[in-house]
Amino acid sequence: MQLAGSEDLAAVNVTKEQAQQIIDRHRRGSASVSSIVLHSSSGFSGFTPTKTYHITLADGTAYTLRVSPPPPPAGDSYAPNTLAHEHALLQRLSSNTSLPLPTAYALDTSFDILQFPYLLLSRPSGVPLSRARAQGLLSERQVLLLDLRLGALLHEQHDVQNDWFGTPAQEHDGLYSWQEAFTFLLETLIEDANALGVALAHEKLRKPLGRAIGSFLFDDCEVPSLVSFAGDEDAIVVDVSQDSEASRGADEVPVTSFLTVSHALWGDPLLETLFMDPSKALEEGYGGSLIVFRRQKTKRLWYTVFLALMVLVQAKREEQTGVRRTDSGKVAWARKRIDECIEELQTAPTY
Repeated sequence: MQLAGSEDLAAVNVTKEQAQQIIDRHRRGSASVSSIVLHSSSGFSGFTPTKTYHITLADGTAYTLRVSPPPPPAGDSYAPNTLAHEHALLQRLSSNTSLPLPTAYALDTSFDILQFPYLLLSRPSGVPLSRARAQGLLSERQVLLLDLRLGALLHEQHDVQNDWFGTPAQEHDGLYSWQEAFTFLLETLIEDANALGVALAHEKLRKPLGRAIGSFLFDDCEVPSLVSFAGDEDAIVVDVSQDSEASRGADEVPVTSFLTVSHALWGDPLLETLFMDPSKALEEGYGGSLIVFRRQKTKRLWYTVFLALMVLVQAKREEQTGVRRTDSGKVAWARKRIDECIEELQTAPTY
């Protein structure tokens, strides 16, 4: 079969009949598919060419179906993780942690139902934490307890460690220095942005980067931890009632799914988006702040630049393939924040 390229993914829609075939193949004896809905994420983790569908069966059972184009040639540009990498990371986390994660039922690369690889997962009950906060579904006590819990979960995830740095696709690159791995990824995103025509003050960015590299700013990270990187509160699911009075009267809110691995890599825990502006409770649950010295604040600025670049590059790629985001808030944030960070980095300490 001729495999479609990433430029064709925007035109691909999984039909109800195809969803039924997938369920029949991997979840034999299940009820019939009653609905399949394309899910649109407004979180940072959603900046990926992978499409996510929510499948609901007649008996109420819910699944998540992730469908992705073939990966680009290795090393040519920054790319989110493939579904095979996502599957492997989920299995590793499930085997080594107590993190609430979706169950991976099947990774299928046969191309005989769909013309793309797909990953079939369980779908956790609840709503994104970002929505629960925005809709006032949580009491002050619940927010405090939840942040403490998230910090502890984040620490548990970071305890899953590796002997090399970088993305899963870089497994054979022999990157044993976080500074080498991170600056390579950062330079790759800068080049991607330039090639795609993303407006960026390249020269103003390179001068402080040279200073950071010369000061070994990133080399205080010696152990590669599994970092979600782009995981934010849109990627955390909590089991809270849509009835604000009922939910606020409950005790601690259960976390039913914690972050995602669409952009996960082996690196510095401070790279986590949740550490961009953490609450005191989240830091306490984690075991304390990761920022002790002034130079670490500068390092966190670079990590914010990295996140913003990823968003701008992925959004530009979507734009060029005809994809239009219903929520452009993250793109606007990235455009504004990267300019602010570049200005701050001109005089930020590296010692």
